[in-house]
Amino acid sequence: MPPSTGLPDQRQINVPLELLVDAQKRGYQKKLRLFLLLKLMFPSGKTRLSRSEMEFILLVEKIGSRKTFISYFDFLLERGWIIFNQTTGYFILKSLDRIREENSWKGRLAIPVNFKSYRKLKAVTGAVIFGYLHKDFHRKLRKKKSVLVKGGTYNFQPDSFLRMSQTAPVSVYGAANLFNISVCTASRLKLAAEKEKLLEVKKNFGDRTLNKRMVELCLKYNDMNNEIVYNRGGYRIQLIDSVFPLFLFVRRKKLKP
Repeated sequence: MPPSTGLPDQRQINVPLELLVDAQKRGYQKKLRLFLLLKLMFPSGKTRLSRSEMEFILLVEKIGSRKTFISYFDFLLERGWIIFNQTTGYFILKSLDRIREENSWKGRLAIPVNFKSYRKLKAVTGAVIFGYLHKDFHRKLRKKKSVLVKGGTYNFQPDSFLRMSQTAPVSVYGAANLFNISVCTASRLKLAAEKEKLLEVKKNFGDRTLNKRMVELCLKYNDMNNEIVYNRGGYRIQLIDSVFPLFLFVRRKKLKP
């Protein structure tokens, strides 16, 4: 590792939720990962990118060829996230808030990412999506005092610490619809976040039933997405999973109108 970069484990950047979701939807996660690595390596926001630094990036990112690296780098240049200053010979890394401004990403929620976690973008993206929906559920609960989710009633807890320390029912269908991703993608992202211990997921099931066919008809005519599973000695409706984020959001600065 080049001595000039340092890369202490405690160094981190606060990555906006919208940036992570946009990379997921548009398929440029690997390019974003390279950009985040550069931001972590060069907190000053500029670099001449020496040969040894490039070789270090190829090694860390497990990029098989310089051609692939150049294609990723060109993508960032074309987006204007990296700008080459011909006078000084430096590559300038655009700030994340400037990127937010250019894309009209007014949301302020972000997740801290460090040198260890930046490579696990799928898990990080799943964490912010379901963490946001957890936050949104409790916001609605606070406003409406109670929320009905597929037959289950959730009541408002006046104590804010108690409220935010509780799980929330979050459907992958709701996540897919809100963030314009497929249900399969939402499910994979949630699983990745759980695997990396960024999200706690609790499976929920309905009461035991002996008449599987009747429950199937009920689900069919009520147009519900729930599945019937065999659990604890009987058939049960698999309800919406409850989630709880195991990380804390941070807020980036408010953009000017």
